[in-house]
Amino acid sequence: MALASLHNICVHRIYGFLKEGMWKFCLTNPFSELPTQEVNKLMEVTHLVRHKDPPKIGDVILLLTSGRLTRLDLCRFKPEEEQDLIVKAKQTTACSISLPNFDSQSKELFILHLVRNIISGNPYLEEIHSNIHPGFDVLRNCQNLRILTFYPSYRKLRLDHFPVDLSALSSLRNLAILHLSHMDTETIANVLEICPKLISIGRDDSLDSMEEIHQRRLKNSSLNFDVGSHFQLRRCVWGTESWFENRQESCVYNSRFCDKMRFAVTLCPLVQELIFYVHVKEAMKELRFLKQLTLLRIDFELYEGDFVREFVALVQEIGPQLKHLSIIWKDPFIESYRVPVDIICDCCPHLESLEIEQFIFEPRFSSEASRNFLLKRLTLRSLYESDPESLLFLLSNCKHLEELFVENVECFDDALLRQIFERNPLTELKVFFSEQCGLTREGYQMIMEKASSIESVLIDVGRENYFYDANRVFKDPNLHYLEDDYFYVI
Repeated sequence: MALASLHNICVHRIYGFLKEGMWKFCLTNPFSELPTQEVNKLMEVTHLVRHKDPPKIGDVILLLTSGRLTRLDLCRFKPEEEQDLIVKAKQTTACSISLPNFDSQSKELFILHLVRNIISGNPYLEEIHSNIHPGFDVLRNCQNLRILTFYPSYRKLRLDHFPVDLSALSSLRNLAILHLSHMDTETIANVLEICPKLISIGRDDSLDSMEEIHQRRLKNSSLNFDVGSHFQLRRCVWGTESWFENRQESCVYNSRFCDKMRFAVTLCPLVQELIFYVHVKEAMKELRFLKQLTLLRIDFELYEGDFVREFVALVQEIGPQLKHLSIIWKDPFIESYRVPVDIICDCCPHLESLEIEQFIFEPRFSSEASRNFLLKRLTLRSLYESDPESLLFLLSNCKHLEELFVENVECFDDALLRQIFERNPLTELKVFFSEQCGLTREGYQMIMEKASSIESVLIDVGRENYFYDANRVFKDPNLHYLEDDYFYVI
């Protein structure tokens, strides 16, 4: 094992001293004069700690109040479970936090003040990630902010109910990525128009908002929107991922779907990464005008009817520009919806990663012709029908695979894996993950012996897991793990 650098050793030692409370009686914060990158590295250590010893705000209160952070991630902390530790740390350390008396105040108010103090005390922040919303007004002090992500809180606390303050957002002139939970159509439209540098609004569907913006511009025809009128968005989600409650709602939505897509493509021609839920197959044609699109996740689950021919036409058109393609296919029990994987590989010569969920290969894919697919990452999920020949052909011709994930594919067993290795030694494979497939300990040992570049392996067969990680201090390829090993791989 390569020796850790002296710098990393020092960082981890300082983190250990923090947990021990070495600086708890200092009159001034000893970290307030450190370079920002060093304080950031110390905070990163808190996120590398095993889940059995989760990070605590009370342990790193001096880092959080140093005023030197450029990246703040509060998602892994649970302040509602350590109020006593936080108050004690505040009383014994030189941290600049003013908190109400939590004995006489609500738990929510205590945590709200805590988060607000941490954010306001770090004016150099460029990234904020939190599932506790501090309110928008406190963000005015963070003029360098580029990434703002507020996740919904799944705990007993509900501190994510603040209305969007457009005035506060408009003051953040460098804001590029904004993720707020459950923004409605009008709010998204307002945010996009007031924050012109945004490249992403998270996982919120913006298709209806594009139509809203288009209608607003039609009404305000006195303004000239011809020059520089499009947005800077690079990542988008278009189409609702939810089922409609009744048929009428679905028909109304679908009747406008192609128009919505046309407005979206016109307003966002720079999109590079797109999650697209197909409701009307003709709408796929609009994707041809996204000349910078390199990542596409396309979901057909909500579409009723045959769509394979239109999908093939789309891949033939935009395939050469795609580097990453993820497909959520239709019900695999309908044979007419078989995935044309051969066409995908032929039409996407620069594809680096491919993910297919709910798939059945086209029978013709099992051709004897040898090919050389350039895929580096392949994910296959939910092959409900036995099709080992097509699977064998695909994996035998992926000579450059570095990561392979196979889930719920029963025909992927030891015998098939042995045939794959006979045709393809997988010399570049580094990560292998298999869940609910037909592999056993023998398959696990085969991977360890034959994949010369392997770094991480996890085979989950229900009752037993076989796991290996090259970065672990103790490495034994025959070790048998029954614990939750996903923490190491995913």
